[in-house]
Formats: sequence, structure tokens, C-alpha cells
Amino acid sequence: VGENLIVSSRNCYTQNPKQEWLRLWRFKPGAVWAAHEPPRLVQPSSTNQSNQSNNHEQDIASINPFLHRETEAQGLVFQHFAYVTPQQLQFKESYYGYQNALAEWQALQQQSEFPVFLRQHLSWVKDETLVEPADICGIVPIAQKEPDGEKWQFLQLEEFQQQTMKIEIPFPQIVVDGVFFQFFPNSGISQVWKSLLEEWATNGFADHVIVLDRAGTAPRIPGIRYRPIRAYDYNKTGADADLLQEICDEKGADLFISSYYTAPLSTPSVFMAYDMIPEVIGANLNEAGWKEKHYGILHASRYITISENTARDLIKFFPHISRSKVTVAHCGIKKVFSPASDDDINEFKTKFNVTKPYLLLVGERTGVNGYKNAIFLFRALSKLVDKEEFGVICVGGRPELEPELAALAEGITTMVLPLSDEELKVAYSGAIALVVPSLYEGFGLPVTEAMVCGCPVITCRHSSLPEAAGEAALYVDQSNVYELIDALYKVQNPEVRNPLIADGFEHAKKFSWSKMADTVVEVLVETAKTIKNDGTGLGSTLWGEFRKLQAQIQEQLPPSPSPIQVQPTQLPSGDLEQQLMYAEAQLQQKQRALQEAGSTLAAMESSKFWKLRVGWFRLKPLLVPVVSLILGINLLLLSTAMYADRTLVKLTSFVSPVQGNLFFSLGGSLLSIALMLGMVGYLGYMKPQVLRRVRIVMGSGGLGLIGLTVLQNINLL
Repeated sequence: VGENLIVSSRNCYTQNPKQEWLRLWRFKPGAVWAAHEPPRLVQPSSTNQSNQSNNHEQDIASINPFLHRETEAQGLVFQHFAYVTPQQLQFKESYYGYQNALAEWQALQQQSEFPVFLRQHLSWVKDETLVEPADICGIVPIAQKEPDGEKWQFLQLEEFQQQTMKIEIPFPQIVVDGVFFQFFPNSGISQVWKSLLEEWATNGFADHVIVLDRAGTAPRIPGIRYRPIRAYDYNKTGADADLLQEICDEKGADLFISSYYTAPLSTPSVFMAYDMIPEVIGANLNEAGWKEKHYGILHASRYITISENTARDLIKFFPHISRSKVTVAHCGIKKVFSPASDDDINEFKTKFNVTKPYLLLVGERTGVNGYKNAIFLFRALSKLVDKEEFGVICVGGRPELEPELAALAEGITTMVLPLSDEELKVAYSGAIALVVPSLYEGFGLPVTEAMVCGCPVITCRHSSLPEAAGEAALYVDQSNVYELIDALYKVQNPEVRNPLIADGFEHAKKFSWSKMADTVVEVLVETAKTIKNDGTGLGSTLWGEFRKLQAQIQEQLPPSPSPIQVQPTQLPSGDLEQQLMYAEAQLQQKQRALQEAGSTLAAMESSKFWKLRVGWFRLKPLLVPVVSLILGINLLLLSTAMYADRTLVKLTSFVSPVQGNLFFSLGGSLLSIALMLGMVGYLGYMKPQVLRRVRIVMGSGGLGLIGLTVLQNINLL
């Protein structure tokens, strides 16, 4: 569609498998042109040649055509120079009546940002056809303009090969599904991916990346390549996986990674795990969103988590995952965050009418099943004698305070503000403290943001929060309101506050987006190389079959709301909430008791008595077969000797009336062999059930013969 512009998408305008210009015609006498657009060469149908009155015609192009996949498998590329000269567009105007075709095409040639939809420039195109520069797609046009810029010539084979060799497509090519931008463009996960893409655009890794832009929702970052794609629909996840695979094939992707739990069919993937909150808190894992998360986990070849805690939880709930397959990449801190000046803080307070010392809550305040636990802070504030002296600023979450929080906030100045990053920086800098009462966090971005702005942090010691906060925070028990009340007063004491701020600055230095970006790149490149060298990709057609069946089922079902739409979370009543808090505290006590028991057990295992005990139990399974073997051998030798050895017969004649008796000797031999077979069972040469029957038969037979012989000799006596 231009001297160096090509259509890069598949199965669309100009690349429709049903259109004849992708075929090879062979003209035979009797064939006629039935149409010009699209061109159709037809011949009389073979079934109707004898019946001249029935004028059926057969499209020659539909007879055993060359299909896309067949030609691609052979490395064959068909180049159609549809719109590369002004004359072609003038013909469009004069013959087809497409007004302004030439002007639209010329505007396309001036385009500098790609990819673009062809329909944005050529008004007669109605579908999702994409245009990109040929070199980005690894294509060398076989017809090129001569240096004078007027005439065209076809490249000779040697010229074509030389130009092809100059095109280097960086390995690996990675498709990134920016699906999360479609749902929550300003959330923590979106911030993670926006920061990663910005880092890659700076360090050059962007050459390896193609971002799938869901319905135009992805942020535009200079240097990043985008591929438009329709919005994600949880009612059509099966069809979406097939579309993702089609795009991966189109782009020659070596690897796939999603911002939120999508996956293709056969292209290998890396799974980014932010948290295991639904699994930990017992959410309904049959919801479509969590099912897709688990499909993504099962599809993946490697895993990246944003905290050590998330890595542990991932392996806990999916024990088939080896720890060596999981890499931790801690989140960074935006460069915008730093201590604000006193003037900026005063200006912020004036702008938003902040008249009291305030505590800060950042992000969702309830979350799934209430795990964000903001009610813990409001419950503590409601018990303060001087609660009117405090204010609370909530940033993020719902635009209005949740009713259950508002009921506890009576007398407390509470504001819900939609702040920019610059304003949030000032809010951090001017706050008494950031309070993070969450029952679970994947990482805890606000913790490190607050620290780098000089804001003390009050939080709880569980999940990933100790990783984010280190020892630079005041920790409280999330079930003990009075601990939080004590911390709210303590953090205002300069002797406590100033060391916290200093420790926070130092701790925050450990986190940066460049570090995270480098770690993610390392995992992606290493995974792609391993798959390429070892051939450990997804060779099975299982995912394709599963998604096809899923798509068929979803077509029959009525549509349901998206499982990750923002919906109010219904929290339980106050008494029940208090019971849940106590239950959480009791659970922590049990966990501490288990840890103490583990320490005691470890001490016992290191003692001499325990080692002797372990040694005995290791020896015990071998002891019985060995003793049986020794007894059996001795008994066999003795019984044989008593029958065959004349000297032994004489020596035992005064104590045994059965010496020299054949049946007595045979009985002893059978019994001894039954004893010796115990070692055979220990070594695993016979099945236990078979061996047991053989030993019972032989032992019983041996004892029977011995008993019979003894009884006969007693009678003789």
C-alpha cells in the first residue's frame, strides 16, 4: 500500500483467503472471466457439462487452491503491489468512483506512527486491516523504485538475498497483551506495565516488544510498537485465545506475556503473578476471571512474581510449579515521587481545604471480601477521644466513601480526592502517616512511594508488606485496634518519626523500575532461548482443542457481566467483622505456635537419641529379612547334614531319634527356604502377595513333614 508500507494483519482486506488474487489460475479453453472485482475465472461445472441447459459455472480458484498456511510452511511470500503508484489510485477514482482516493493514499504515505488502520486513510476499507513499514515486518519488496524515483524495477535474486540479509529482526519477539489497561488504566498493575514499557523504550528492549492495544486503551509511549486488537470480553475468552494465537503467528512471536491472565494457544507464555488474593481469602474461583487466571498459570513455561510472598503462595496453590521456574521482580517507584517543599504542601492544603493533620489511605478501601481492611483504621479513629483533631484523605478507590466507613467516620474530617501523581507526592509529604491496614498485598506500591516522599508508614506484618516496608515502618496487629491507636500517637513523636523517615529513605533505594525491567527482560530472553534450543515449547494441540470447545459453549450461553468491573463490596456487620478480626488473630497465634513446635522438633531431630531412633527405624526393615536369611541358611545346612553326614548322624543319635530321616530333612529344607525368601521380598524380586502365598505353602509343608516324622518316631519309641 506504499513504496515501503505493507498490510501486516492477516485474514483481512487484501489478505482474505477467499479472494482469488491469492490463488494461481491456469487458463483452459472454455474458461471465461465472470467478474473483475474480485476477479473470478470460471469454467463449466464438470457435473453439468453434459447438460448444456443448466448453466452452472465453477470458480477455478476454488479448485485445490494454495492456502495461507501451506505457502507459509514452505517459506513462500506473495507480494501484491496494490497501491504503490499515484496512477493506481487515480484508476480507483475514475473506474470505481472512490472520491479522494489519491489524496487519502498520499496522506497515508506521510504517516509517521505505526501501525495504523488502513480504513483511517482509505475510506472504502471497512475492517481492521493494519499497515506497517515493510522492514519492521522483515519484508523486502521485490519491486522497488529506481534511484531517479520514477521507474520501478524488480530485484534480481542476488539483490533480493542481499537486502534480506540486512534485515535483522531482534530475537526474541515478544507479544505483550495490554489487556489490563482496558479495565483499570490508573491502577497499580497498569502502573507496573506502563513503567516497564517506558523503561524498555529507553533501554532499547522495545525493539523486541509488540503491545496489543485493546480497543485503543493502551498508553502511547514513544518507541513502543502497538498492534490494535478488539476489547477483551470474558464471555468470549475461547475465541480471544484463538485471536491471540493468530496475532502471535502474524508477528512471528517467540514468547507471550499478558498484563492480566490471557494466553494464546501454542505460543509459549510467561505468567506475571501480582498476588494470590482470591486463592488465599477463599473467593469464588469458579468466576470467569479467576478461571482464566488459572488457565494462564497452567499454560505458562515460566513465572514472574512481584514479591517473595506471592512466589510462595503461587507454589503453595500450584505445587507442580518448581521454585526454579519462579523469579521475583520487585516493583519500582515513579521518579515523580520525592519530598515536596513546604510551599507545595501549604498550596496543596489550601487548594483542597485541608485544615487538620491528616492520615493517608491510598488505593481501594475494601477490595474482594474486604481484604483492603480500611475499616480497621476508621474503627480505631472512632475510639479516639480527640478524633475531631484528625482528618483522613483517601486517594483512589470509589469516588465516595463507602457507607460502612462513613458510619464510623462521624466527627472525623474525611475527604476522597482524585489526585494526580504530582498532587499525591505532596499529599504523602504532608501527611502524619500512610496507613496500610490490608490483610493481603501483592507488593504494596503506596508503601515505597510514601517512604521516598518522607512519609512514615503504619502497616501490618504479613503477606508482602514486610518486603515493601522492611524495618522502616511501624507494624501493628491488624486485629488489635488499640495497637493502631497507639501507633497513631507514637508516629507523631519526633523521636520515633524522624528515624522512621530516615530509614524509609534508605529502604526505598532498593526499589526501581529499571531493576524490575531488567529482571523481567532476563526472564523473557532466557525463557525464549531455552525453548528455542531445547524445543520445550507447547507441542500439544490440547490448548487449541480446549479453547475451541470453550468458544462453542460460550456461544450458547447468555452474556454475563465482566467479573472485574468495579462493584461495591458488601462487608459484614460490625459484630461479625469483629469476630473475623479475632479469628484472624487466633489464626496468627496458631501459626506462631506451629513455628515454635517446628523449632522444638528441629532441636529434637538434632539430638543423639533422635539420631539413634532414626537409625533403628532405618535398620528395622532390613533386620527381619537378614535374620530370616541367616536362620534359613543354618537350618538348611543342619537338616541336610543330619541326613547326609555320617559323622553328624552319630553325634546326634543320642538326642534325635529322627536323624538320617529323609522326610525330616526335606521338611527342614522347605522351612529354611521359606525363611530365606524373606530377603527376596525385601529386594523386590517378587510381588508381596505372591511371595506371601509361596512362603506360607512352603513353611506349612516343611512344618508338616517335620511334625509327621517326629510323630512317627514317637510311635516307634
